[in-house]
Amino acid sequence: MPWDDKTKGSGPWGGGGSGNNGGEGGSPWNRPGKPDSGKEKDQPADLEEQMRRMQERFRQRRNGGGGGRKGGAGGGGLGRGAGPLGILVIVGVGLLAWLSTSIVVVDPTQQAAVFRFGKWQANYGPGLHFHLPAPLESHRLIQVETRNETRIGNTQDESLMLTEDENIVDIHFSIIWKVDTQNPENYVLNVRDPDMTVAMVGESVMREVVGKTRLQDIITTERDQVQQQVAEQTQTLLNEYRAGVQVLQVQIGKADPPQPVIEAFNDVNVAEQDAETLTNQATQFANQIVPQARGTASRLQQEAEAYRDQIVADANGEAARFDQIYEEYRKAPRVTRERMYLETMERVLERSDKLILDQNSGAVPYLPLERSRPQTTTGGDR
Repeated sequence: MPWDDKTKGSGPWGGGGSGNNGGEGGSPWNRPGKPDSGKEKDQPADLEEQMRRMQERFRQRRNGGGGGRKGGAGGGGLGRGAGPLGILVIVGVGLLAWLSTSIVVVDPTQQAAVFRFGKWQANYGPGLHFHLPAPLESHRLIQVETRNETRIGNTQDESLMLTEDENIVDIHFSIIWKVDTQNPENYVLNVRDPDMTVAMVGESVMREVVGKTRLQDIITTERDQVQQQVAEQTQTLLNEYRAGVQVLQVQIGKADPPQPVIEAFNDVNVAEQDAETLTNQATQFANQIVPQARGTASRLQQEAEAYRDQIVADANGEAARFDQIYEEYRKAPRVTRERMYLETMERVLERSDKLILDQNSGAVPYLPLERSRPQTTTGGDR
């Protein structure tokens, strides 16, 4: 072979121990004459470093002209011994570098998606794993535990939405998401720009939900319901796209009327709150007065019914008494008339002062017997 010429040195870069570069021998790798040749033999250098050294020596040989070819035969012998060894080192380093492409080290917060000629094969969890070396198989590490936030509403085109009652709401919200741990390969294969995809889907779903909700409900009582509906529908749509994205939460940061009309809207809210306050006060007053009125009406009704029952009972009693007197009158009219006359006079004279007319003494005041009796005193005195 041409570089096996013992008169001109060994190897394609020349030999010769007498030239400037001739003392290094035939091969550019692991020259026996170098002090650190043993170290390089025991521990091969990096492939790129070896290639760089080879190019540098090749460049020096070409720039040095034929001086290298004037070296002695001893240098040629060293070159013949070092050439195959350097090739083996290069092959070994290259083989190790090629095999190292099959090693996969996955952190606890990651998963590795393995592809064979671009087709997904498997997912690896945390730990050390192996697959076929490149280009047969390749892998991609995916951060599956990282929480990402996509904000929507930074511009008016995104934030202004039409409500069910034909009002406009200025809404700003964020979608918190991460890579789906069940199918992380979908995140790699089906989504080119995850943030843009989540933003477009979230905005579309929010417009749909807002379009079915009144403005007052969005900015007051039903904000949590809107957030939940948007999160569920966004997740459903992303699953249909097989985006490999899991929606964790939807947060509405701002939900107000547009800025040009916000003052008028605040005045309307104040008026509605005042009307609601007055309505509550009127309801409270009605709740207080109506029971009292109903109680008074019930009491009067009961008193009227009692009076009616009393009058009816008295009338029935008088009628019954009259019937009894009438029956007695029919049996003995004269006795009944005298009895009725005496009872009537007794009732009349009982309440008036009485005088007794005597033929001898004239008018004598009537003194009731109960007045002529001595009055008894209580106690020990008499």
